[in-house]
Amino acid sequence: MQRFLILLFGIVAYFVFLPTFLYLIAFVGNLQTTALAETLPALTWLVPQSVSFGRETGSAGLAMAINLALIALFGVQHSIMARSGFKAWLKRSLPRSAERSVYVLISSLVLIVLFWQWRPSGPVIWSVESGALQTVLWTVFAVGFGITFIATNLIDHLDLFGLKQVWSQFRGREAQPPRFVTPLFYRIVRHPLYFGFLLAFWATPYMTLSHLTFAAGMSVYILIGVRLEERDLERYHGEVYRRYKEKVPQLVPVPGKAWREQPGREQAGVGSHG
Repeated sequence: MQRFLILLFGIVAYFVFLPTFLYLIAFVGNLQTTALAETLPALTWLVPQSVSFGRETGSAGLAMAINLALIALFGVQHSIMARSGFKAWLKRSLPRSAERSVYVLISSLVLIVLFWQWRPSGPVIWSVESGALQTVLWTVFAVGFGITFIATNLIDHLDLFGLKQVWSQFRGREAQPPRFVTPLFYRIVRHPLYFGFLLAFWATPYMTLSHLTFAAGMSVYILIGVRLEERDLERYHGEVYRRYKEKVPQLVPVPGKAWREQPGREQAGVGSHG
């Protein structure tokens, strides 16, 4: 019975995450105000609140303070729960197989709170009128989220979101962590998932103060989170990750710099989740 309940919990956590991630795309892109809403009218009520449009706000100063507090809540929760020490403590307090699902569920709930309490506010920082430039920016936005989604699948999507662990325990097995691999994007940048988020958060034809606050705040979180994550990765992987760091840029691809595996060298360990 316990195995089934853990499996059920993992599935529920994943299916809370999935619509939350989809809402994030609509939230950042203000999709309920775009031409896409004319094709999909349901967007206007499915996405009542976005980064630049939604509830009426009072003073811009109060709105910014609330928004910064929400970003800080998200960043602190992610940074603490993603650390190896916290994971070890959680595994002592809960079934090991449920640890990742707990992280996924709480992260999703914190993001939902951010969506719910976000305070859109002006002024408008920039508004692109050129149709061609708008197309370029929307393309970068879509590519950014596309890179993020693909990056979760390049290492092990099911492991990243806890499904592999709960399914393995349901079958009476211990989930094996993914090996250290560097497929596709991971050959040219160490954290393609974060790189994709940066593209998506900043590429917009309509930048308001609240969107700028979100993009800048999340960028700061990413820069801090990457440093903390790499400390754990280097401790876990050792020399192979140190060589990887020397060869591959952290967040932004650099021409001529890429990871080339040495023939015959075994790559053991888990891949980055960043």
